Amino acid sequence: MYKTRAFISGIALLIGTMSMQSAPAAEAESWKIDPVHSTSLFRIHHAGAGRFWGRFNDVTGSVSWPRDDSTPPAFDVIVAAESIDTGSSKLDGNLKSPDFFNAREFESISFKSTGGERVKKNHWRVKGDLTMLGVTKPVTAEIEMTGVVGNPVVAKAGWEARFAVNRSDFGMSWGVDNGALSDDVQLIVALEGSIEPGN
Repeated sequence: MYKTRAFISGIALLIGTMSMQSAPAAEAESWKIDPVHSTSLFRIHHAGAGRFWGRFNDVTGSVSWPRDDSTPPAFDVIVAAESIDTGSSKLDGNLKSPDFFNAREFESISFKSTGGERVKKNHWRVKGDLTMLGVTKPVTAEIEMTGVVGNPVVAKAGWEARFAVNRSDFGMSWGVDNGALSDDVQLIVALEGSIEPGN
């Protein structure tokens, strides 16, 4: 009797495990990035002294992601170089010049995902291609899924990405050799996406 019960329990456990393994991941949905509630922040070291922040105010694109968080979010993000904002119009003008973002010739900075892996609940490590000044380089971002609300028809979700780049890798080398500005730049990109009827 004991062996029979053990055998039945084992079969039930095996079937349950197979069911969990074979359960398909939810289908990814397309989330339209809301530029009003999204931003891209950057931080750079000035003259070996203070660190200052700037931001880009125009962030658009989309995120492909299933609401059950079973697969990594896939990002297609575009940042308008002209939307740079440091709080100083003079500095903004300098940063839009050919020494830096060359906003007249290169209107946008973009990031496209190429893959990702789960770090822990609501956290992913996402790889992708960052294009700036016409140069594309691979980068890895730490992603936090910050929340999701709504129903199957109307919903909002948020993500926050943190990563670092060396700007000289993209051909932006002003101030690196003389220490006027650091080469490495820290970035935080906060996104809110939405699904609405008709999208």
